[in-house]
Amino acid sequence: MDLTTRLARIWEHRNVLDTLVRRDLRVRYARSWLGYLWTLIDPLAMGLVYFFVFGVLLGSRQVPGMPFIVFLMAGMLPWNWFNACINESSRALLSERLLVRSTNLPRELWVVRVVLAKGVEFLLSMPILFLFAGWYIARGEMSLDWQLVWILPALVIQLMLCIGMGLVMAPITTLVDDFIRIVRIVLRMLFYFTPIVYSLQLVEERAPWAQPFMALNPMVGITDMYRAGLTEHSSYQPFHTAWLSAFVIAAVWLAFGMWFFRKFEPTVLKEI
Repeated sequence: MDLTTRLARIWEHRNVLDTLVRRDLRVRYARSWLGYLWTLIDPLAMGLVYFFVFGVLLGSRQVPGMPFIVFLMAGMLPWNWFNACINESSRALLSERLLVRSTNLPRELWVVRVVLAKGVEFLLSMPILFLFAGWYIARGEMSLDWQLVWILPALVIQLMLCIGMGLVMAPITTLVDDFIRIVRIVLRMLFYFTPIVYSLQLVEERAPWAQPFMALNPMVGITDMYRAGLTEHSSYQPFHTAWLSAFVIAAVWLAFGMWFFRKFEPTVLKEI
């Protein structure tokens, strides 16, 4: 079955995908008293911790063009989506092994449904960012720029990246038990190689040789796109090389993920 046919089958089952995403969201908050509020509380709590450590104790409260807490949340919220997608999509086939084996649905749906469910949670957490931004705008300490529209392509690129990586991670994790531990270590390292708690300008000043290597991390370009419209254009210099790199790498991951999943699907079905 070629790539076009598989994509067509996924599209034909979009209503099933919608049902799976809704089910995941309901199950996540089914026994919780606070429900949706956890989508806000969790990133807000971690954001305040990072703000205290890196903004207050280490004196990084100013970044070019925006308050540090806004800068921090604009990087941390997308990272949370990426991190959750990679961790949970890695287990997507194992956690639903009975349904994966017994239904005739396109098995890519089990990965895509994780990415979309986490994407919905990401969108539901965005009010945190806009509340902080609104506070500083009301105080006259920051302003928005027309480049806020770059949030939309950033969403699309991150969606492509997460689906592509998930389609690779899920089969490997099914076949190699230790792989999920490796993934967690790499994610912890990648967090600090992504400018979430520090700015790209700091890298340019102190380690300019590292910039070309950082551009190979697609989350660098993606987080930079989310931040682009949160300040006046004159005071913020977008890292356009990283933007282009993020798009190309995400597209490659998506294409490779579809091919990889198709190639290893028979082996995975025998294993589970």
